[in-house]
Order: sequence, then C-alpha cells, then structure tokens
Amino acid sequence: MPASSPNKIRVAHVITRFHGAGGAKNTIMTCAGLDKSRFEVDLIVGASADRWRAEGAGVHWIQVPDLIRSLHPLKDWRAARALEALFREKDYTIVHTHLGKAGILGRWAAHRAGAPLVIHGLHGATFNPTQTWLENATYLWLEKRAMQWTDKVISVGEDLMQRYLDVGVGRPEDYVIIHSGMDLTSFRAAADLPEEARRAKRRELGLPEDAFVAGYIAALEWRKGHRHLIRMMQTLAPRYPQLHLLFAGEGFSAERLKKLVADAGLTNRIHFLGYRNDVPEIMAALHVKLFASEREGLPQVLVQADAAGVPVLAFEAEGVREMVRDGVNGFVFPYGDVRAMSQALERFIQRPEEARRMGQLGRDLVDDRWDIATMQRKTQELYEQLLKEKGLL
Repeated sequence: MPASSPNKIRVAHVITRFHGAGGAKNTIMTCAGLDKSRFEVDLIVGASADRWRAEGAGVHWIQVPDLIRSLHPLKDWRAARALEALFREKDYTIVHTHLGKAGILGRWAAHRAGAPLVIHGLHGATFNPTQTWLENATYLWLEKRAMQWTDKVISVGEDLMQRYLDVGVGRPEDYVIIHSGMDLTSFRAAADLPEEARRAKRRELGLPEDAFVAGYIAALEWRKGHRHLIRMMQTLAPRYPQLHLLFAGEGFSAERLKKLVADAGLTNRIHFLGYRNDVPEIMAALHVKLFASEREGLPQVLVQADAAGVPVLAFEAEGVREMVRDGVNGFVFPYGDVRAMSQALERFIQRPEEARRMGQLGRDLVDDRWDIATMQRKTQELYEQLLKEKGLL
C-alpha cells in the first residue's frame, strides 16, 4: 500500500473476527467499494482473522491481538486502550465499527480519541432469547451507552433495526438501512438449471437418484441450530427413505454435531459437505432450504435461496420475514418448533410441485437492494452526507 496521503479522508473499519461470515464479507466489500482517490482505508481486526480475505480490497491491515469475541475483562480493557491509542495516532476522520464487541469497544475508543465521525454497522443483535437475563441486561446497557458516541447506525435489515428501537436503543433518525450486498449472478443462473443438471449434482454428492434433498448452508456453530434439524430427521427419516439432509459449512461445533448424527444413527442420511465453493450449484440441487439459526441480522443465505428459486422453511429470527413470505415462497415457524417445521417438510416431500412453485415465487423478492454496488454506493453517499453535515467536506 502507498504511504498515507494528507489529502485523503482517513477511515478505520473495526471488526473483531474476520473470517467468512456475513459481517466480515459486508465489511471488506464496503472497504473495497470506497473511492481510493478520496478515502484511505485501514481495516482493524482482532486476534482471530484471515488476512488473505482482505487481499485486493485496497486496505491497510492492522491487528489488535487483545480484541477477541468472548468476554474477557482484562483483554477487553487492553483492546479498548489499544484502539484509543491507534485512533489518536492515525487521526481518523471516520471510525466505522462492526458487530458487538468491536462495536462497543471501538465506539468508546473513538469517543475518547475525539474521532469526528463515528458509524456503527449493525449486523446482528447482541442480546437475544438464548442468553441469560444478566447477559442481555449487560449488552442492552452497553448498546444504549454506545449510542451516545455514535453519529449513525447502519442496519442490514428492517427487523434488526426495529428490535433495537423497541428496547430503547436510539431513535429512528439514528438509523439508516443498507442491505448487505452480494454477488447473486451465479445463484440466479442456478435457478434456471435444467433438472438433469440438478440430478447430476446430486449424484456427484453421492445421493441416490430419487433423493428428496433438504439443505442447510451455515457455519457449523451451535448457535446456528443444526441440532434441531437433526431432531427433525430422527422423526422423518424412518418414514421417508428418500429424504436426505446436507450440511454445508465448517466451524467449531463440527465434531459435536457429527457425534449427534452418529448417535442418532443418521450418518447415511445427514451429509457433512464441509466448506464449499460451489454453493450456487448445491443450492440448485436442493428441493428445500432450511434455516435454524438462533439469531442473525439479515441472513444472506436466504437472499441467495430466493435468487436460486429454492423454497425455504425457517425458524423465526431477525430478517427472516424480509426474505421468506409465509405461505408464498416458504414457511416461518417459532424458534425451535421442530414439529411445525417437520410437518411443512413432510408436506413438501408429498407435494414436490408445490415446493418448486413456491421456490420460483421467491425470485421476485430479490432486487438491486442486494447488489454489492448498491451497498457500496449507499455507504459512500452516507459518508459524504454526514461529513457535509459536520462541515468536514
């Protein structure tokens, strides 16, 4: 990267974990889309980060070893002070934080360092029903406190923004919605694949010719809810020998989930595909897309499923109803209601034409809001608007 230019607007993007998840993808695409003739961008990451994912984005890479995802009072304090020192040294005009830990520590540090413009990217709620009362109360207090140091919050979805407003985190004028951009070209193409191409992909994956294929594409993390789908398969697999379930993704809970599958005697019916770079083709091989995550901001995989013309059965979470219209392109159930999801999956198995028709209706929900270029343009326009309002541009 070239040396720092005094004529450019200095921007820091701060994120705790930088791997393949949606928040990280959103962050690096936002960084890449900024006009580098006007903006100089640093990407500040925590201890757990893949540097190669930032290659070609035109950013300076800075790592803060004490910035970690889990709560750790000593490391959290060190990380906050390290960020404050960094912000003072680099004299950023814009500090743009992402996700929970970096969002709270980063905004505190930016306030302490006197950063002129502080923006937070809201990709998911830090408080949720699966946490203890004390955890939720703590995070809620911290989120309200951090709003005092924030000029604008960018939420990836309507549901997520409303959840924060409902509990008193900021006011409507503090928020703007910019959906996460993604390249949907290959998913749209997958929707038009002929049936023979779909069958060929199923054969490649080792599935029987007559298989009815459900799939869940998500990191193998406990919070993603794979265990509920395993329970569902325990009920349905004996009754429907053609039913197979694919898990595509990798993660910290992989061995734990594989043991659950083995203990249930389902190793020949639930298939772990690991990390895949052919997700659009796998999506096309599915008869139905499942979604079981405890919490999200706006699940990108549901946008991809809609673009690929695959019907969705999903548990309730932020953003789900923005992409799944109940009874139109799929069905939405209360979180953890395995029985209701099982009944809907059984309905699709018995009525495959209905499932196919509902999947095609989902394609109409995907418009240019989800394009990478739209996200990048709206973000830079927001920067310019806020800089002008503060007399900095």
